[in-house]
Amino acid sequence: MPNKPPLIINFYRDSRFILGALLAGLTVLFSTQAAGQDRWFQIEATVFTNESRFGRDAEYWLPNQPELSFPENIRRLATVQDQLLIEAFLSAEDDSQETDASANEETQRNQRILSMGPELERSTDEFRLFDLLRDEYLNLPARLSDFSQTNRALEQSPDHKLLFHGHWRQRVVSVDEAASIYIEDSRGRNSRPTLNGSLTIRFNEQKDRVVVDANLWLIEAAGDIEDDAEWTLPEIPTALNDPANGATRSAKNPASSFRVYPMRQSREMRSNEFHYLDHPALGLIITVRPYDPPIE
Repeated sequence: MPNKPPLIINFYRDSRFILGALLAGLTVLFSTQAAGQDRWFQIEATVFTNESRFGRDAEYWLPNQPELSFPENIRRLATVQDQLLIEAFLSAEDDSQETDASANEETQRNQRILSMGPELERSTDEFRLFDLLRDEYLNLPARLSDFSQTNRALEQSPDHKLLFHGHWRQRVVSVDEAASIYIEDSRGRNSRPTLNGSLTIRFNEQKDRVVVDANLWLIEAAGDIEDDAEWTLPEIPTALNDPANGATRSAKNPASSFRVYPMRQSREMRSNEFHYLDHPALGLIITVRPYDPPIE
C-alpha cells in the first residue's frame, strides 16, 4: 500500500498556491477601492501684480487674442459668513427709496446683507452650519494659512500688489469633471475688478499629478485706445450673478479705455511644494497638499 507523505506534500503546495492567489486577489481589491476613492487636496493660491512698467511693456497682446472667457462649470469660494446667513435675509425686499437721501440704519443693514451673497442649502429653509473639515470650496480661516508672511511681504512691496488670496479644500478630478474657481480682485467690490478670471485644479491625463490651469486677466486704465485695439470683456457667468451666490455687476463692454494683460498657463505640480507661475504683469503662487477628510 503506497505511503501518504506525497499527498501531504501536494496539499502543502496547493495551500501555498491558494494563499498566494488570495493575497493577490486582496491586493487587487484594495487597489481598486483606493482608485475609486475621492482624492482630496488642500489648495492655497495668491495672485499679485508685477508693477514694473518695463516688464509689462516688454510684451504686447493683440486685442482679444486670446479671447477672454470663463469656463462653463465655475463657482465662487464660499466663506464662513455665507453659511451663517439665513434665507429670510436673502428674501427680504429692499424697501429703500431713491428719494430717501438718508436711509435709516436698518435699511443700510439690509442692503449690506443683500450684497454679501451667501450660498444657501436650498433644500431646506434653515441655514446649515459649515463643516470646516469636510466642506469643499470653503475659504479657510487665516490662522490655517501658510501664505501669511508671503502675502504680508507682497503688500509691503512697491514692486507688487496683492489682488487675490484663496485657501480651500476640494476633491480633484479629471479635466472633464473639474469645477473652476471664480477669481476677482478682492478689493474691487464697488467698481470694475482689476483682476478677473478663473483657476481650475484638476488631474493630468495619467491622474498622477495635479494641474493648475490659470485663466486670468489684469485690467488697467490706459486712457483712449484706438477702436481697432479694443478688448471685449466677457459677461459674468449667470450662476455668479445669482443673488443667492453673490450679485456681480456685468462686465461685458468694449474696454476702449483699458489695457488688458491676459495670463493663460497650465502647470503640473508636486504636492507640498511652492509653485510660481510668472508673467510680465501678474504672478501666481500656489501649493497643493494631500488632504484626508475625517470619516463621518
